Amino acid sequence: MTSSSRDLPATELAVTLDWRGRAAVLGVAGEIDLLSAPEFADVVDAVLAREPETLVVDLREVTFFCSAGLQVLAAAHRRLAERALRVVSDSAVTSGPLKTTGLDTWIGLHPTIDEALR
Repeated sequence: MTSSSRDLPATELAVTLDWRGRAAVLGVAGEIDLLSAPEFADVVDAVLAREPETLVVDLREVTFFCSAGLQVLAAAHRRLAERALRVVSDSAVTSGPLKTTGLDTWIGLHPTIDEALR
């Protein structure tokens, strides 16, 4: 079953949602900054309301990622089972803040969606 971004709240970020069984794969593109982080949170909340077993957030198309984005991911982590939140990143722009803050010890960090879904 596949869902389109029409099922998600309106946002300045480009977002896609793809369901792979009980796993939601949320693709995000653009800048996650102080202005867009609340919108990012709304999108994540809308996906979590559908109760996925796993949430994969693909940040490979994100060009800026600040602490407000980290807060959104930390809040999502608290709402899911242990290791059920996984982030896809192949760039220091998004993986760097996760590693610097130590959130990568709680949130799985993967280079590809396929690896995140394993």
